[in-house]
Amino acid sequence: MSDESYNAIKNDFITALRIIYREGLSDAFAHLSLRSNDGNEMMFMPRKSPALVTSDELFFVDFEKPVPQSSLHQAIYKARPDVKAIFHFHSPAVILLSVVGQTIRPMHNYSAIFYEGVPLYTGTGQVESPARAGEMTKLLGSAKALMLRGHGAVVVGQSIREVCMLALFLEESARLQTEAMKLGTPMFMDRDEAEKIAKRTFKPASVERAWDHFVAKHAD
Repeated sequence: MSDESYNAIKNDFITALRIIYREGLSDAFAHLSLRSNDGNEMMFMPRKSPALVTSDELFFVDFEKPVPQSSLHQAIYKARPDVKAIFHFHSPAVILLSVVGQTIRPMHNYSAIFYEGVPLYTGTGQVESPARAGEMTKLLGSAKALMLRGHGAVVVGQSIREVCMLALFLEESARLQTEAMKLGTPMFMDRDEAEKIAKRTFKPASVERAWDHFVAKHAD
């Protein structure tokens, strides 16, 4: 990897952290990772607020060495060779849905992206051990997202930009679903209908367009 490419990746990493913080998806607690080019390590961040992490603090760690907040990321990377990036965040609407035993269901164009389903892990507390991280990873299966009861969510994808947008889309979906449920019974989509919409709307070009929007919105 050239120095230019490496610097661009670190810039995306820090930008994604700032977007998540400024969009209200996390306070001082969220963590992001990116699989390395050789696939056997991940770029990770210190135990620090996403509002404060700097690019020179990012580091690489393999999938066996225990470091703070790393267990779930490491477990997912080992189980899902297709996953290139992971974001864990604590957004309010996702937490609200999780504590009443509800999960995201396809209801509009953004929630249709999660047509495979969003499993809900019903255990409480932190991800305290590799064993618990393994339970969560097994429940995630092949899905794009996993909700954690009272503890936000985890999204997985192909790049930092993609998981950043998935996090934003998941929170919007949770917020709209909670609001719709106050008005009545939402008209949810079936899986086939949602999958068709997702494949038309959630493409690399769409991710880039959304990324550019939020970068511009939060430009310093």
